[in-house]
Amino acid sequence: MIKPILVTALFILSCFCVVNGREYLGTDGNPITLFLSLLAIAGWYIYILRREGVTQPLLPARLPAAITGALVGMAGVGITVPSFDRLFEQYNNPGALSDVITQLDVLYTRYTSGVFPYYPLEEYSWHPYPVYMPLNWLPLAISHLLKVDNRWVGILLMLLANGLWGAYIWRHAVNIAIKIIAILLPVVMLLFYTNWAGMDISVSLETMIAAYYIVLAIGLASKNIYLITVGLILCLLSRYTMIFWLPLFAIIYWQNLPRKANIGMWAAVALAFLVFYILPFYIKDPSILKDGVAYHNHCAIEEWKGYGEERISYTFVPSIYFASQFRNWLPGAVEQQVFIMRAIQASFMILLNIAGLVYYRKNKGRIDYAKFCLVMLFLFLVFFYMFSPLLYKYYHIVTLSMAAIIGGLILLSGKGRVGHSK
Repeated sequence: MIKPILVTALFILSCFCVVNGREYLGTDGNPITLFLSLLAIAGWYIYILRREGVTQPLLPARLPAAITGALVGMAGVGITVPSFDRLFEQYNNPGALSDVITQLDVLYTRYTSGVFPYYPLEEYSWHPYPVYMPLNWLPLAISHLLKVDNRWVGILLMLLANGLWGAYIWRHAVNIAIKIIAILLPVVMLLFYTNWAGMDISVSLETMIAAYYIVLAIGLASKNIYLITVGLILCLLSRYTMIFWLPLFAIIYWQNLPRKANIGMWAAVALAFLVFYILPFYIKDPSILKDGVAYHNHCAIEEWKGYGEERISYTFVPSIYFASQFRNWLPGAVEQQVFIMRAIQASFMILLNIAGLVYYRKNKGRIDYAKFCLVMLFLFLVFFYMFSPLLYKYYHIVTLSMAAIIGGLILLSGKGRVGHSK
């Protein structure tokens, strides 16, 4: 039972660092502890992959087992519903605390009213420019149809994603207690946020993005090309973060999948990008991507300068990424510092591609290509967010969701794991 204890402890430590770690670990100690705990999860899984070698895709589970796992996964997220209900009531006007939900809703209402959605919001004095990709706001059709709070869409998608995770877990012949722990790791993250970071999870739809990444992760873990394709589309059309991982993924998959499967996967992704972004939005105004990036960079500069008479950088306060330390170390004006920070972030993205490809080449045939791509995706997220010039606490919902998936896969590894539930 030592492995479940260690995995759970590492994951809980990561969650703790994000929601409340600074109070106990300090301004410098907390981001270092968070970073190392996430790296430990990734490093542990890479070690397991190297030890276990190439694995074959799991055979389809029998329907009762899949349904059981799915129900356990959805029930786990269902446990958090009263907490979210309480939070949504407590923070019943998220637009007064953050412009995120307002931006998403405005994008949706403009689009459904026949208005081109990408132009500055008039609802706020600072006129934020909406930077969100279509699959971050189009699902608000669900909440508008049901006439419920927009934030429930993220919880619904998280429930479905964790149900899919549960169905995947139940296909493995491991102890039922291990299955339940693995399935509930994403739920542990939600409980940490609802109990100790309530405002942060209440002013965003980051649970939606986390659900998308979980779908992609399950696809990679199961080598299901259809789930992978859907996951790529969902993630790419909701946030651009994963584009830095795509070169490594594309090269490794080109080496391991038949050409027909590769072409089909990328054709579907390209078609979705064309239909949901290029044709309806980008062609009509090619400046939207440039303007969105410029606005995001402006926000980072303003955050580094700080707000109010005391010049407080509010995203630095929780100490959940390294920007505060780099602001103290880097030379020049704030604008130059932010530029250097982005260069450092980009350098890590390039180095991860190089290191990942070199490592895979040396271990090709001795390491599972799909699961290696998965753990590398997790590492890209860790480095991207930890060395970002601007990071809100809710961004780590995605990081921790992926940590939960990797942790669950660690629990499934070892002797006796091969097999299928009946």
